[in-house]
Amino acid sequence: MHRRLLLAITIALPLIIALAAAAQESSNASEYAKTRLNKQEVIDLMVKAGTMPAQQQSSKLDSIWKDLPASKTPRSDFLFCAGLAYSGNYKAQRCVASAYENGIGIVDDLSEAYAWYGVALENRISDKAAKELLEADADRVKQKLLANYPHPTEDDLDDLVRAQKSRMAQYAEEARKATK
Repeated sequence: MHRRLLLAITIALPLIIALAAAAQESSNASEYAKTRLNKQEVIDLMVKAGTMPAQQQSSKLDSIWKDLPASKTPRSDFLFCAGLAYSGNYKAQRCVASAYENGIGIVDDLSEAYAWYGVALENRISDKAAKELLEADADRVKQKLLANYPHPTEDDLDDLVRAQKSRMAQYAEEARKATK
């Protein structure tokens, strides 16, 4: 009897450990996924973020921003920021821009980073220091873009920001419809 139990444990234990490791690996893999968001994902994120109280949003954003480079949940952090960024929150827009600039939770893309910094700068930002930091971030990315060949023109850069604002308006309208 004990031999059978011992044999069953000997066979089952490695299988259980392997399944647990696979589940953990799958969870970690989703945190390091860097695929772009599609329209429906963005709208769902906007709706979800919109249900959270403003104070909780702000607190979570501050926490994410503080730990962004060393985040243990880069994809989840990016998704949270994206939902608020598309809803017009300049801090979340800066977070998304930084994520695109550095490839944190999303594929790195300097054009997207510039567009998000540009959109964030068009918000009314009462904190002068925050605005100056945002301007420095946007300028840094602009310089990186201009260092590439062929580099974008000023009109190309303006078009990036306009296109992002247009997407935001379209998604905001669809998110409003989804919550009705």
